[in-house]
Amino acid sequence: MRPGTDRRLAHALAGTIGGFVAAEGTFVSSTVDGGQNGPRMSFTFAVALGASDAGTCELLRSVLGVGRVRTSTRRAPHYDDEVVFAVRAFGDLVGTVVPFMDEHLPPSHKREQYLAWRQKLLAYDAIRGQRSGWSRRRRR
Repeated sequence: MRPGTDRRLAHALAGTIGGFVAAEGTFVSSTVDGGQNGPRMSFTFAVALGASDAGTCELLRSVLGVGRVRTSTRRAPHYDDEVVFAVRAFGDLVGTVVPFMDEHLPPSHKREQYLAWRQKLLAYDAIRGQRSGWSRRRRR
């Protein structure tokens, strides 16, 4: 291979993933019950596909190095089984998903949705550390 080929291929793959996310990705934020600490925000980045496309979800997990892939059975006889790649861990969203999408998600309606989600995520990150009992330590 010529020098720099691996780097060019990695950049091309990242761009392809960014385009795929523009078509199939979702960025969700919601308020959930935080127990004794009161309501809290929950954030998710996900891609849901038919189970026959499980390899694509595994590729997303492999390239990003975060998240989980789960398969669920069809909800109705005429549906396909479903596979979902999702990132919910706050540190992974802030530390991996945001930098990746900032660089590789192309201009699109999905990017506008992402930017609104990102604004909420980062604003919540700024106030989150002020809450009692909060830790930046990753849970696994």
